[in-house]
Amino acid sequence: MAKKMILTVALALVVVLALGGVALAATPQDIYNDFADNGKLDGSYSKAELEAYLADATVHQYGDPYNLGVLDTLVKQMLASSTTTTFPFTGLEIALIAFGAVALLGGGLVLRRSAG
Repeated sequence: MAKKMILTVALALVVVLALGGVALAATPQDIYNDFADNGKLDGSYSKAELEAYLADATVHQYGDPYNLGVLDTLVKQMLASSTTTTFPFTGLEIALIAFGAVALLGGGLVLRRSAG
């Protein structure tokens, strides 16, 4: 019973780590609220998030027309001036791969021992 509990917790941890980044992405409404707060974008947004803001009909339908005009211009300028950003290698990628390998090996060992 304890082995099943450990396996369940390990599986839940892997799912949370794998899908956690999607939950933290900024929505078009978040970008609009950031700008409407003080007239500038305080956060850092990815190219995909800025493009999603420009394509969002809900924000453009219900937002303040003045704020939308200024924000649309600002976002278009940011997208035009953005260059390909290369992030430095920190070793995190290797650590994630190693963690996944250990999790798979550990899960396989647990399943093999519990089966026979």
